[in-house]
Order: sequence, then C-alpha cells, then structure tokens
Amino acid sequence: MISMQILLINPPFKRFTGFIHRYYPLELAYIAATLKLHGFEDVAIFDADALHRGDDIDFSDEYQRLGLYVQGLNDRNHPAWGEMKAVLGKYRSHGTASLTVACIAAGVTMFGSVIKTAELIKEYYPDCLVVLEGQYPSLKPDDPFKCPHVDMLIRGESEIVFLELIRSLRDGLELSHIPGLSYRQDGKIIHNPDMFTLADIDIMPAREALMNINAYTSEDMGMMVTGRGCPFKCAFCALVWNGRLSNQSLVRHRDIDSVIEEIRFVRDRFGTTQFIFYDNSFGVGHERTIELCERLISERLNINWSCATRVNLINEKLLKLMKQAGCNLIKVGIESGSERVMEIIQKGISVEQIRQASRMLNKSGIFWGGYFMMGMPIETEADMEATIALMKEINPPHAGIFLYTPYPATRLFELGVEAGIYHDEMGIDDFLVRHPRDYFLIDPHRRTESIEPERFKQISQRLLREFYQHNIRFGSIVRQFISRRRVYLRNSRMLWSDIVKGIKWITKQRGKGEREKGRKKLLA
Repeated sequence: MISMQILLINPPFKRFTGFIHRYYPLELAYIAATLKLHGFEDVAIFDADALHRGDDIDFSDEYQRLGLYVQGLNDRNHPAWGEMKAVLGKYRSHGTASLTVACIAAGVTMFGSVIKTAELIKEYYPDCLVVLEGQYPSLKPDDPFKCPHVDMLIRGESEIVFLELIRSLRDGLELSHIPGLSYRQDGKIIHNPDMFTLADIDIMPAREALMNINAYTSEDMGMMVTGRGCPFKCAFCALVWNGRLSNQSLVRHRDIDSVIEEIRFVRDRFGTTQFIFYDNSFGVGHERTIELCERLISERLNINWSCATRVNLINEKLLKLMKQAGCNLIKVGIESGSERVMEIIQKGISVEQIRQASRMLNKSGIFWGGYFMMGMPIETEADMEATIALMKEINPPHAGIFLYTPYPATRLFELGVEAGIYHDEMGIDDFLVRHPRDYFLIDPHRRTESIEPERFKQISQRLLREFYQHNIRFGSIVRQFISRRRVYLRNSRMLWSDIVKGIKWITKQRGKGEREKGRKKLLA
C-alpha cells in the first residue's frame, strides 16, 4: 500500500473581483466525508476564495468587474496564487515525499482558474495526479484533456468515483472498472461508462476537512442539502446535462433524521442559526416537504433557513407551514416575463403561474427573491421588455437579473450554435484570456440573434438600473432586515456585518446614479 495525501481544491474566482464569497464548497466536503468514512483520513479542502473574502453584494457591474478575474488569472504575482503556493508548499514538510492526488472543482466560468491551478500543482509536484470534478468535465469530457496538466476527470456525481479511484491507486488496480472516470492511457483518452451508483447523501459533509475553517461565518457553515437532483428539464440548466446522465434527473431525499442530526451538529458546533437548504429544487415531493417542515417545528430547533424553489411547487398552505418551520427566504427562478421564451427554455411554468405564485409569496410574509435572465440567444427586444414589465407587476421584495451564461450540452446552447451565436468548441488558451461570461461566444458583443449589440447594451443597462432601483427601495431593505431579526437577536455581529454591507451597497448605487446624471448633463 502507498501513503495517500489528498488535497481537494476550490480554485480562486471571486478572490480576484472582491465580490462576496458565501458558504463552503459542498461538493468537495461530500467527497472528503466519503473518503474519511472509508478510512482515508489524510484529506484536506482548500477553498481559495475563503482566505480574503470579498464583501461586495452588488452584482450590477459584475460583467465589468469580472475583467479583474482575467487580469488576476494571468498575474503570477497576484496574492491568490501566493496563497495557493503556500498551501502546496506545506506538503513538502508533511512527512512524505509529496502531494499524491489533487482534485480540482471545475465550474465552466472558472475553468481558466482550473487550468492555472493544475499548472501550479504540476510545478510543485510533477508526479501528483491531477483530477477534475464538477460541471465542465461532465458537460465536455474531452475538452479538459487539452490541458497537459490534467490527468483524469470525473463525470457526474464525484464521491463514489473518486473513492474508487483512490482505492484503485492504493491497491494497484486497473482503472477500467471505475464507471464515470475518464483518463489518459497510451496517448489516448479513455472514457469509462457513466456512473449510475448514487452517492450516500445522508452522510454529513466533512466541514472539518476545510483549511482555514475560521474564515467562514456561522451562516456559511449552515449550507446543507435535504435532497439532491431535479426532475425538470430546463433548456439552460447544466445540472440535468440535457439528460445525458439520466441519474442526474432523479430526486433523492435524505432521511429526515439525518437532516435533523446535521442541523443539530452544525448549530452546536458552529453556533449556526441561519441555514440554507441547497437543494436543486426544494419542494419536489410535496408530502415529504410537509413532513420535513413538521419535524423542524416539533424538534424546536429554533433556527431559520432559506431555499430555492419553483412557482409550481408552492401553495398557500405549504408557505404557511414553511414559515412556521423557520423559512425566512425563498429564491424563485422566474427567468423571463415572455411566454414565448418560457416555452423555448422548457421551464414548465406559465407567466400566469408566476403571477399566482407571486401573490401567494407576497401574502406569506416570507422574504423572497425573483430571479431573471437576459441575453439568451433566442431573446428579442420585446422579450426583454416583458421581463421588466413582469418584474414590476409581481413586485418581489428582491429582484435579481443576470446575464445568461451558455453551458455546453444544454438545449439552449445548441440553439445558440444553430443561430450562429456560439462556437461549439473553445481552445484551451481561450479560457485564460477571454471574459468568463463570453466563453463560447463567436462575437463577445453579440449575445442574441435578433438584437444588435449596441441596442442590447442599451436595453440590458436599463434592465440592470430598473432591477437595482427596485431593490434599493427603503421598504425592501427593511423587510429583508426584519426577515433576519431572529438571527440578529442571537448574533449581533451578523447584524453589524449586514448593516455595513447594506451601507456599501446603497452608497455604491447612489454613486452610480450621480455618475449617470453627470453623463446625461454632458450629453445634453
């Protein structure tokens, strides 16, 4: 047997921009927990975004700020890379020769950072096995091997595949028997069959494996799942991967006893009173959701929690029960105000359902946010106008709008390729120089088939102004603070932290408003 030193890495991304970094890398913590459960104790998680966390909660200028990501990515003297080097350097004095296996979480938009991280690992430890897991390897399993520093990758759920890989390395076994694994062999790329053995999500993610665990707040440590998977087939979603990995559309609910056990542990260990149920779509399985809420009430846990759901998964009775069980924030994916767009993206809900659900949510007393997208390749100017109109009509306490990010292998991406908006492939070096929101775009200025770039810029800027003016309303800010009052009563430091963030946000918004007024005067 060989000694195994295993490092799981969440590469730097928000570290370059100053945007707030919330929570810990849940997927890596599940991998660590699975390894530890089977006797592999020498495993650690390095979250590169956690050491110097940003505090900016205003994403209205996200596109411009992400330019800093590209700069930092290519600046070897950036502190983020110095921090990574310091972590890697620790393994030189660990007692054995070097780091054995490094597993990097590989999201699409941060893939440039994945490449740089893999390169740095190989500089320190040429014999270290570099494995990728997560979104991009599952969507485009051939692409990561264009990077010479990547040895293997995992497609789909990572825990069981990575465990089998580590066991095989330890015992000197062949890799061909491990479903879900892709690797280099004799100059070829081998893709083993997909993995359909599902992970045990009842085990508790290994938060204790986190390096710099004190960098997280009590609320950060409250991220957990009550179920995994989603039965819906939204055309833009990279979770279901367009059905390519069919097990991803299965919904598995945790045993409620294990949910309660994890809440108690995190509350007692980290002082957490505000949790986030990070389910892909909370509320799938109506009766089970009721049972969970009733248990949260009967156990008298005295906590609050948030979740993300769909408008067709709620009703007035359930919302009332969720509120009694401690729910104080619901995030709802709305996407667009256009019925035409909703049909194309296969959301499975109508604009009228959105209206009905928003009335119930506004009546419930639970703070909620409605989240929209813009810049989809099939979107027209009329569709974008419909989004503004619907946001104002349903009047959520908080409204978020984000630039659509194309994810390969999804139906919406395919429509973009057919329309001549997206390339199906990117060169590996492109990830190091292109803006992460422009990946796969043929022309980074053109995001839709029917709207000219300059006109899209004008409309998108107006959408951003409308949404952020909506959110800066005094009543909305007060409602959000009230929704967290129980958290503040238990932890005054969190109250002060939120006040500081709120002041910075308001100040930034007012500064933008003054600059816009000045610009208009100059034009006049």
